Amino acid sequence: MKRWVLVLTERGSDREGKRRRIAALLVVLGGLIGSWAVGSVLASDPIGYGVPVWPFADTVDRAENALLGQVVSAVRGNLPLNSDNVQVLRRTAAYGSEFWTLKLKIDGEIRCREVAVGLSITSRRVSC
Repeated sequence: MKRWVLVLTERGSDREGKRRRIAALLVVLGGLIGSWAVGSVLASDPIGYGVPVWPFADTVDRAENALLGQVVSAVRGNLPLNSDNVQVLRRTAAYGSEFWTLKLKIDGEIRCREVAVGLSITSRRVSC
């Protein structure tokens, strides 16, 4: 005949539980700090990193992205820019790509951006 007995053992001290809680807290804290760091980098140039959405981009950034969409279609079609808000400072063609340095007037702000249009489109903010 089988006899079932409930055996209670004492789990070690509470150190393991504290260690787990501390480890979990450090993981959460590391995740928050990492998210903040990535967010601050993306917010520095949301158009260049390809994330022109809230919370990284404000309304001016989104307007700049819309204006760059018009510029890119003009560059690809080799058409002149017929916009008062865009001034072409410099054009360069090299390595099968077009490099344009633009001065953009957006909502009272003046921003300069270097755009490279080839197989893919890349851009970055530059000083005016």
